Amino acid sequence: MQRCPRAFVLRYGIAAYATSHPTGQLLKDSFAIQTPWILMQMSIRETIRDYVEDYQMGMKWSTNLIQLKFNQAFRYRIEDRNSIIAQLKEWKEPESIFRRVKPEKHLEEIGAERCIKLIQNESFISFLDTAILNTVPFTKSKLLDGIKTYNSPDFLAEKDEKGFLIRINLFGYNSIDQIRQDAALFSLGMKNQTIVQYSWKNGRWYVHKTNVSEKEKVSMRQLIHLDSKEMDHLLNLVGPKNNLEQIPFADSPRACMHCSVRFLCPAKHGLEEAKLEQMSLMC
Repeated sequence: MQRCPRAFVLRYGIAAYATSHPTGQLLKDSFAIQTPWILMQMSIRETIRDYVEDYQMGMKWSTNLIQLKFNQAFRYRIEDRNSIIAQLKEWKEPESIFRRVKPEKHLEEIGAERCIKLIQNESFISFLDTAILNTVPFTKSKLLDGIKTYNSPDFLAEKDEKGFLIRINLFGYNSIDQIRQDAALFSLGMKNQTIVQYSWKNGRWYVHKTNVSEKEKVSMRQLIHLDSKEMDHLLNLVGPKNNLEQIPFADSPRACMHCSVRFLCPAKHGLEEAKLEQMSLMC
C-alpha cells in the first residue's frame, strides 16, 4: 500500500469483490501471477515446512532429497503460473506482459542451497532435536481490536517449558529496528513467547531472538490501527462505481517494474505523465 495505493485498491478492493465481472476476474488472476524469483522464495518456505513435519515423525531427508523436494515444489508453482497465464489468452495486453517460463536451473540451485543451509543451521537443528514444532497455516489470522490481522509465524515451538514463535524471513532485513518491529507484529495475540527469526542475508542465515516489550506491542497495535484507517480511506475514495480518479499512483517507477496490473493502469505509458494527468483532472 505504501509503494502504490492504486495497486492496493485494485487487489484488495475491486479484485476481491468484483470477481463476477470479467475485469475483476482478470485482476484476481493477474495478482496470482508471481515472478520466478518470488516463486522460488515461496518454494523454500514450503520445502522447509515439509521437512520439519517429516523430521518430527522421525524421517530425516538427505541433501539429494531436499534438492528433489524443492525442485518439485518450484516446478509445480511454475506450472501453476503458466496455466493462469494461458487463461488470459483472450486479453491481448496481458499476453505482452506475462510470459510463460520454464524452471530455471540456477534458481533451483539457489533455492535448494538456502533450504540446506537453514536445515544445517545449528540453532535450527537445536529446535528440531529438542523442541516440539507445530506448523502454522499461511491463512491463519487473528482478530486484534476488531481488525483481522495476518501475522502468523511459520512454527510454534515448545522447548524446556518455554514458548517460541519461529519465522523464516526469506527477503532478509534492513536493520535491527526492522527485526524488532517484525517481532512485535508476530507477537500480537500470542502469549509472551520469544520470537525467533531466521533471515537470509549475504549468503547465510542470521538468527535473531527477541523478547517483545509491552510498549512495543502497544506501538504496533497503534500502527495497525493507522494502516487500517488509511486502507478504509482509500477504499472509500473508490466508491460504489469503482472510480480510481482520486487514488494516488506509485511513489516511484521502480514500484511499477513488476506490477501485475500495470497493463490496466494509466502509468503503463509513464508514471510522471499519469500523475500530471491525474492532477489536471482533479483541478
